[in-house]
Amino acid sequence: MATQYLYVMGAESGAGKSTACLGILAQLMESGFTGDQLAYIKPVTQCIEKQPVALFCEQNNIACRDIASLVFSKGFSKNFIAGLTPRSDELLAGVLATIADSGKGKSMVIIDGVGDPSVGGVVGVSNADVAAALACRVIFVGRPGIGAALDNTLLCASFMHSKGIADIGVIYNKIAPVAMAEIKQYVSKRLPELLPTVTLLGFIAGCHDQADIMQGFDAGIDRKALIDWLLSARGA
Repeated sequence: MATQYLYVMGAESGAGKSTACLGILAQLMESGFTGDQLAYIKPVTQCIEKQPVALFCEQNNIACRDIASLVFSKGFSKNFIAGLTPRSDELLAGVLATIADSGKGKSMVIIDGVGDPSVGGVVGVSNADVAAALACRVIFVGRPGIGAALDNTLLCASFMHSKGIADIGVIYNKIAPVAMAEIKQYVSKRLPELLPTVTLLGFIAGCHDQADIMQGFDAGIDRKALIDWLLSARGA
């Protein structure tokens, strides 16, 4: 069976993409995947700080590359425009090669994006560019809230659609528990009206340590619905 790739991107830096990756990996293992069938990679980043998802991978024998092969350090965009870095096609090819290497012998690779879908677009290696090149499914981690959250989701999904990305699931993260019921009520009603082809996967409260993340993910995301959505991409 061919390796399946899932790209996780968000509304912005700090949206909770890495915590979503941890929750997804945990639910895959709860559904019968073994650690050696899975891989996690953050191929592009602006930050090299270790995240809880890397520790989870170490504890569960999941192949992990949390230090990116391409780092958008200060001045990278100026250097690219000045012709001092590799070209867009070379940068993209390098990122894709790193992802493919992580996928060797794996059933599922979780790709942790950097910032919003357009980050990296100035050098031709946006999250959406990479996901489109892989022809993979995307989980978008949205902002907490109602109006601003939906507006941002509409903007980001429209950009992804413009790149040819059709299979998008949405998770709203970092929601204050006191606001959870109201946000679920209104977002669940309006999102399908705005974006009928997007799949709403659930809502997560703000989480901190590994145990908190896993508990919050299980409480907010229906594991069967998530796994069914993921596996349908390969006709399972």
